[in-house]
Amino acid sequence: MSANNRTDDQRPFDLRVAFTAKSAQLSASMLAAPKLVGHMPTIGDGSEAGWIKMLRDFLPTRYAVDKAFVVDSCGHQSLQLDVVVYDRHFTPLFWEMGGALFLPAESVYAVFEAKQELNLGYLREAGEKVASVRRLHRTNGPIVHAGGTVDKPKPPPRVLGGLLAGRSSWNPPFGQSLREGLDNLAEDERIDLGCGLEHGAFELPESAKAVFDLVSAGADVGLAFVAMRLLARLQQMGSVPAMSIDAYTSVLSQPR
Repeated sequence: MSANNRTDDQRPFDLRVAFTAKSAQLSASMLAAPKLVGHMPTIGDGSEAGWIKMLRDFLPTRYAVDKAFVVDSCGHQSLQLDVVVYDRHFTPLFWEMGGALFLPAESVYAVFEAKQELNLGYLREAGEKVASVRRLHRTNGPIVHAGGTVDKPKPPPRVLGGLLAGRSSWNPPFGQSLREGLDNLAEDERIDLGCGLEHGAFELPESAKAVFDLVSAGADVGLAFVAMRLLARLQQMGSVPAMSIDAYTSVLSQPR
């Protein structure tokens, strides 16, 4: 076998061509979103419906994707969020009222703002939306399994945050202006992933100590890049914490 671990019967596979095709497929998925049918806006209109459909189609079924508010057991609520990636395997869906979805904070993996373009104002707005979720209280109950109980489970993972858009208003799209905008966000407003469909996508890796560690991908693979990097970050997070049902239902009981 050669140094590249190829055997004579192995055929080459062009990963970039494959990811380019995947980006095109995900773009088509966005255009097929129900809310886009009828008035046929462009893929860059910032519609959360398109992003939600794309991520639902792409992510494994353990992850649900919706527009929602997030609440905690202390009675606090986030700002309205365009795109929320959350757990539906371990976490119950408590409230859906008046067409609005309210999710328990423990269920949330990632939140995104969906806009027409990447610019400084929308970057700050996305940071505020992300921070409104990260500041919520999350319970972390014991985990019961076949061998006993894990009394000290791992801390809840940090919620991912991002900005999804049709284009970037900066030139270059992911250059100094974006980096300075990211650098000026507070720690709980940090944006991890972003996409401007006409220009590509970017990621600020978890290990990055400065915005100069920002990585980006071109428009031909931008959608596949942001979707794959989101999946990679979700895998690193593992499962959501076991929520304390008692903490949420304590308001239902009254002392006698």
